[in-house]
Amino acid sequence: MVEWTGVAIGGIAGAWMRFFVTNRVNSRWRGNFPLATLFINVTGAFLLGFLFAATRSHNLLDAWLRSSIGIGFIGAYTTFSTFTYEAVTLLDRRAVKTAIMYVLTSVTLGLLGAFAGARI
Repeated sequence: MVEWTGVAIGGIAGAWMRFFVTNRVNSRWRGNFPLATLFINVTGAFLLGFLFAATRSHNLLDAWLRSSIGIGFIGAYTTFSTFTYEAVTLLDRRAVKTAIMYVLTSVTLGLLGAFAGARI
């Protein structure tokens, strides 16, 4: 029960942080490229890679706290559904090059972010 509560609280905090970061980035970025979601997903991948690499072998966090942060906070902070929706929206607007660039950039930087986070 403690783990479920931690994941729920982490989820609330992660969703709030995603809302905050999205609004901050979008208030400064007026381009067609979905920069806010890219930024959120790459930083989330980095944080998740860091969290699990740093805590797996050293037992720095209890499993419930690792789940609260990893599944709850970072899971709610990052967003695969918004990523796919924005890619489809770009295709619907016939911005094919931008959609392809967005998908490739998101996947590449997400993988690099997780790799970098796990190596720090």
